Amino acid sequence: MAPTDQHDQLVLSIYDAALDPGKWPELLTRIARYAGGIGAMIFEVETPGDQPHLLASHFSDTYQIDLVEGYLNQHNDLEIADQAVFARHSRATDDIQLIPDSVLAASEAELLARPNQKTMMQYGIRYRCGALLNKDQLFHDRFSMQFGSDASDDLPQRLARASRLLPHIAKALSIGRPIQAVQKRHQTVLNALDKLDVGFCVLDERMNVIAGNEEFRRQSEESGVFRRDPQGKLSFRSDDDLSRARTLLGDPQQHGRFGARPRKEALEADHQSDARIGDALCIDISPLHKAREIGEQALDGFLLMSTDTSRTYRLEMPTIAALFDLSEAECAVFELMAEGKTNKQIAEERGRSLDTINSQVKSILSKSNCDNRTQAIRMATNISSGFLVRD
Repeated sequence: MAPTDQHDQLVLSIYDAALDPGKWPELLTRIARYAGGIGAMIFEVETPGDQPHLLASHFSDTYQIDLVEGYLNQHNDLEIADQAVFARHSRATDDIQLIPDSVLAASEAELLARPNQKTMMQYGIRYRCGALLNKDQLFHDRFSMQFGSDASDDLPQRLARASRLLPHIAKALSIGRPIQAVQKRHQTVLNALDKLDVGFCVLDERMNVIAGNEEFRRQSEESGVFRRDPQGKLSFRSDDDLSRARTLLGDPQQHGRFGARPRKEALEADHQSDARIGDALCIDISPLHKAREIGEQALDGFLLMSTDTSRTYRLEMPTIAALFDLSEAECAVFELMAEGKTNKQIAEERGRSLDTINSQVKSILSKSNCDNRTQAIRMATNISSGFLVRD
């Protein structure tokens, strides 16, 4: 899994940041330089008390934190408006577009006259661009890259270069979200992973299991999808599941194919044990390169995250309903789906016909841009805190 060029090396480093968010500042600087930029940021739009403001969760280590926070506080209203414009110019499809700042004003003179633009130019920033890295949760995982005046002649080429990396950043942020949620409460990654109700497993490049959390061990014993063989390697029971997993394990370029909806890249494996029809594991795989978070020695390998759709998950339904415009009835059905119940069981519990429930499930999948129930549960648990099981 040796990186063959600068792009491949950056891709592997991006997935390492899923385990260790402390790597983002230096990594964002490398990404910006690779694209010919000055720096880059990952941020969120927070809405406490219905007063939206920007929170820069990660930014290049060449940027001073007091200057970043000062800029965002001074120009918050303008930046919120700019982010809305960037979002409107982003297509609803899975792919990620880097939108140039030319969309923010009717003319270059008007753009340069804006107060936030004048502040940026004091620090050598002439151009910037924005992108949505998470099209399930539009307030999360916004990306911005900044350029100097030297980009005037070839800005489109620089944006194209940066765009090649954005699907990988989106996937790393998606996989890393549950890890970061528990790392805030616990000191080490391995201790933190046992607090999750999704399976996590660290593999070396030969598929030897280096570490796994309690939920991964439970899935190995009960789902019949994979197991740790006597030699300590991860083994899939189905040849088809093994083939699909090897595709992701063998080539870093196979990752990031679904842009701002990385959940669609996960492989879905039906339970092989005595389970209900439709019970499945939704398995995300990402590469690791020189990761040090799971031991003293640096590791080349993979991180596997597995969500068991037969389990019961707590969903933040008000948030999910607002994101996907779900009706009250659809919310009730979605919650029962998250409890691992079949459409027939949901119909019986709600006193509705099976045709009605089938129609409501179809509507939920359509509104949330999911192909099936497995994707929907994977998406919903990532939006919610349903992957946290205990303090």
